[in-house]
Amino acid sequence: MLCSVIIPLYNKEAFIEDAVRSILNQQYQNFEVIVVDDGSTDNGFFRVRAIQDQRIHLIQQANAGVSCARNRGIEQAKGELICFLDADDKYQPMYLETVVLMATRYPEICFFAANYSLLKLNNSEGQLIAESFNRRSECITNFQVIDNLFNHWLRFGAFFFTSSVSVRRKFLLLFQPCFPPGESMAEDQDLWFRLAERTSMAYCQTPLVVYRHTEGSLCATNKVLKLLPVFSRLEQRVQQGQMPSKFRASALRVVTDARVATARNLLLDGQRYEACRELLRGLLGGIISKRWWITLLMCAIFTPSLVKKWEHWRDPRRRD
Repeated sequence: MLCSVIIPLYNKEAFIEDAVRSILNQQYQNFEVIVVDDGSTDNGFFRVRAIQDQRIHLIQQANAGVSCARNRGIEQAKGELICFLDADDKYQPMYLETVVLMATRYPEICFFAANYSLLKLNNSEGQLIAESFNRRSECITNFQVIDNLFNHWLRFGAFFFTSSVSVRRKFLLLFQPCFPPGESMAEDQDLWFRLAERTSMAYCQTPLVVYRHTEGSLCATNKVLKLLPVFSRLEQRVQQGQMPSKFRASALRVVTDARVATARNLLLDGQRYEACRELLRGLLGGIISKRWWITLLMCAIFTPSLVKKWEHWRDPRRRD
């Protein structure tokens, strides 16, 4: 089974060579690497070009965003299984072998993912702040079939991420453009949600991918003050009956949680009125959680500084 690993590259010179070599060092060697340089202004393109391996295909395009870069890679891929790796992340040596094993064991499933470890870095040069791991497993074949991704997401949060996902190519082509062009925040979740409405996920609980998180990353520096389009589209699919009924309640709860998170960001920004409006929009879905009620109380009595202290107190407990 040929695996196509797609890497969108934009100004990740410090990490891209390590990412590519983590693929070359896989125990499973039947793969191709498609690096889509999305108009980088550093030397990342030349670092990839210097690596001598015929399985590496390097594509250059004018800057169009991470979604377009991934979609371009999907168009060029030839593998039966398409894998995604961001330019500042890396695979553990058993990753490809594991997803191929899952694809072989579960021929009816088209969506695969693995657990990951987190490296927190304080700058673009990659200085390590901290390292943490999600739940580990002694057995590399400790697989789990997840029939309702939305329920699992609500219970465990982001238990996988883009660089730990693989999808059968024939199934993925049904969703092109897979990633929404022009979007660069939660654009991956949009695809995972749409996939989950059509197929179960096979999941390996062993951390097989390293997620590097830098202080200057897009997710770290952007405060979301408006409900992201991925959740608006998810809510719309539910309301228009475009989703199987068994997923609708849990999908609406995912949307409600996103509205609560947006409302808290608005509170931190001093926008109390807009935070209340965002919460009240959640009433339309009819799914009200305990966290929603707490946030409504915060809108009534908390100052931005109190909200910040609350979130700082809650974050480590939520991860635990």
